[in-house]
Amino acid sequence: MKKHFKILSILLLTIAVAAMLCGCAAPGAPDYDVSASQNIEIDGKNIANDIADELTAFIENNPDRTTFGEGERAAADYLLNRMIAFGYSDAHIQDFTAEENGVSGLNSQNVIAKLSAANRTEDTKNIVLGAYYDNRYSQSYKNAMTIKSEAALAGGSGVATLLAVAKYFKDGGKAYDFDITMVFFGAGYLYTRGADEYLRGGMSVEERKNTVLMVEFQRLGVDHVYMYADERETKREPLFDEVAKANGLDIYKPTQKSPIITGTTVTEGVPFYRWAHNGLFSSFADYKIPTLNLVGANWETVNMSDAESSEHANIAYTEKDNLTQLRTLYPDCEKKMATAAALVIRSLEMPNFIEAMTADRTDYPDTSILTMYWVWGLVVIGMLILVCAALFLVYRHLDKKYKPQPLQPRRMKMAVFGMDYEDKDSADIFVDIRGADEDIFPGVPNNDGVQKDPADDIFPPAQQPPETADDGKDDGEGSGGDGNENGDNK
Repeated sequence: MKKHFKILSILLLTIAVAAMLCGCAAPGAPDYDVSASQNIEIDGKNIANDIADELTAFIENNPDRTTFGEGERAAADYLLNRMIAFGYSDAHIQDFTAEENGVSGLNSQNVIAKLSAANRTEDTKNIVLGAYYDNRYSQSYKNAMTIKSEAALAGGSGVATLLAVAKYFKDGGKAYDFDITMVFFGAGYLYTRGADEYLRGGMSVEERKNTVLMVEFQRLGVDHVYMYADERETKREPLFDEVAKANGLDIYKPTQKSPIITGTTVTEGVPFYRWAHNGLFSSFADYKIPTLNLVGANWETVNMSDAESSEHANIAYTEKDNLTQLRTLYPDCEKKMATAAALVIRSLEMPNFIEAMTADRTDYPDTSILTMYWVWGLVVIGMLILVCAALFLVYRHLDKKYKPQPLQPRRMKMAVFGMDYEDKDSADIFVDIRGADEDIFPGVPNNDGVQKDPADDIFPPAQQPPETADDGKDDGEGSGGDGNENGDNK
């Protein structure tokens, strides 16, 4: 049994190791040449410089942007003024009230601006570009979670990237045949409340119907920029791949190594658990709106966690997430942000852009059944049954192949005359205690094949008492004497 247990343990360990290493053969790095100088210049201008300027100004002016606090409102006003300064005269704030940890009446806001199509109709398509801007620098209400940091990476990087993209749209003066809506989401640092409120009240039913893509910029500036569209095959992913390759953009793709989210529930409408699918954009998937997540990370090592780098510990959502630390650890962080910005800007210029986005919106698969808890329960139970069945079959096979033979109890007797008297069909065991040249009874035939006379047996019959045997021997001698005497007389 111990041998079987070892075999099963080795088998289970092998399966576990294979599962952990399943993504080793599928790197996320681009399969094309990425030059040292990526094509991130737009109209002869390096957009990374604009991102650096916007990031510095945003963080320095708004270090405290605590969700539901006065700092968040001040940051919203700052972003509104920046968009108006760029030329978005229709920029506005969407106020909303939320509840958290049993506390109601918490106020937050989204900042919204739109670049309208040149010739709009009721069927004009719309895309949304978004980033969250709040943090948890201080406590806005009793028992609220606080992370006293500027959140330069987790929040600030996405905001700076979106501001630079918005500035490009106005400076470039280009016209598109679709609307581009830019949204800075409040209450998005830890949750998706800003995105949820925007979908419910920040856009009309027609806008939701015509929205064919939502792009989120988040946590950009670390080791790699990952592009995630969907677990399923889409039309939009090949288009963005084509743009990235044509411009030598260092864009990574999530692979099997992309870690899964543990300890969470399935997002409504999104039956996936990977960190690549974690963000505000998942709220748009609830409305069957195609999405694209541009997120910074390093998922190229089998560490089973949401790592930002292979060299440094995560700083997002910690007190170390400040502008100085970000630029110290990642000197080219603005270049990474510019890579994401360039991918979006150049993709919008593709002639088949709206066609691909519309196709994904029209053919959006219905996965609602996969978000029902009872379905996942059945899946888990089914997997457990399969595993148990497989282990049982392995055990049966091993037990049959290596079945131990039961021990047969046998009696052991001592036989002084050796093995000659052993019955081969008997369960008795006789042990020969003789040596090779030893005669244990001198002068007595010892199993040598000579027919013995019963009178020569040194062991008298068991039924004959010793006294009678002795008398018989004496009488025999006396009788013989008498006989002789009688004979002599004769």
